This record gives sequence, C-alpha cells and structure tokens, in this order.
Amino acid sequence: MKYKAKDKRKEIIPPYTRPIFLMIITFVGGYMNGYTYVTRNEILANMHTANMSKLGINIGLGNYIEALNYFIPIIACILGAAFSALVKTIIIKTKFKGEWRILALILESTLLFFIGLIPSTFPDLIVTNLVSFLMGYQLCLFRECLGIPFNTTICTGNIRNVGQLLFKALDQKSIKSLETLIYFTSLTFSFAIGAIPGTLISLLLNTKAVWVCSIILFIQAIWIYNSKFNKVQ
Repeated sequence: MKYKAKDKRKEIIPPYTRPIFLMIITFVGGYMNGYTYVTRNEILANMHTANMSKLGINIGLGNYIEALNYFIPIIACILGAAFSALVKTIIIKTKFKGEWRILALILESTLLFFIGLIPSTFPDLIVTNLVSFLMGYQLCLFRECLGIPFNTTICTGNIRNVGQLLFKALDQKSIKSLETLIYFTSLTFSFAIGAIPGTLISLLLNTKAVWVCSIILFIQAIWIYNSKFNKVQ
C-alpha cells in the first residue's frame, strides 16, 4: 500500500500567525499612533472609527472643509489596503521563492525609514496620511492569530474577540480556552503598550523616532525568512 507524503507546510505554523510575532506587529501599530500624536500635532493615524464619526458629524454641521481632514485619512487607509494586494500580486507573479510577506515587510520598513527623514516643518496632513496609508497596508499583511481573525492596527474588533473569548473561557473552563483568552488579551493591549514608547521616544528623537518601527519590521522580515515555514515554500 502506498502512502501519500505529508504536506510539510501543514505541519508548520507560519510565524506571522503566532501570538508573539503579532504582539510585536501590533506594538508597532500603537507606536505609530504615539509617534504621529507627538510629532504631528496630536493627530492619530489609526483612529478610523473616530474619523468616520467626525466625518459625518462635520458634514451634518456644515463644516465641509473640516470634514476633509477626516475623509482623506480614510481614503489613505483604503489605498494602503489596496496597495498591499498589489504588492502581494506583484511578488507572487515574479515567482519569489519564499513567503511574500518578507518582501512586503521590507518595503514597509524602507518607507517608514524615509518618513523619518521628513522634517517636522513638512505639512502634518501629508505625513499623517502617509502613515495612515502604511497602517492600512500593514493591516492586510497579518489578519489572524491561532485561526482567529485579528487586526494589528485597529482595536475594536480585537476588543470584541476578547469579550467573546472571556465567555468561552468561563463556559468551557479549559486550559486551552484560558490560554487563548490570555493570548488575545495580551495581543489587544500590546497596541496601547506600543503607544507608550512611541510617545516617549518621539519626545526624545522627534520625527526620527519612526526608525524604531523601521528596524522592528525589518527584524520581523528576517524572522519569517529564517523560519522553517519559509524554507518549505
């Protein structure tokens, strides 16, 4: 009797779906909010639920010019998400031997480095929308953890997950459900934790503080490259 060879990829969990990897990526999302808040007149680049609300409120009040300040970041995030799909398509079509997210992360790391070269005198609107674009881009690179949907730059859905996992842990009373709850609680609050050094380092280094995230993302790309999962691609 012949036995089929096992698919090695099914036996290896991709590093970018593991809690510790995603905690670091989510940390970056929170860091970038602290960064733009300090260096760009208290503007938050990842608050699109608030932007949607303020967009509608200002239109309702007849403040159409003010409404544009909230509409443009939303469009930037949408374009960033579309750009991530374009990058994925291009990398796959070039038959890159390995996980496409490696090159995608290197690209984001490079773009964040160049954002750090933009002086504080440059218009805030342009810089914050560039960051919003890249956060929309990053949002699409990593979308689940342990088989559960997860967002690295938006918190509302993650908070919902924590609530549902809390009920599951109380209902099932199992070690596995408790571990999953702890993982996702840690993942969700890593966004707020990232905003702490994002704020403090930005106060110290100003616009160049973004280079911390550039380095982190480059290291994450190396992590995927060196993983067993990438070796069997």
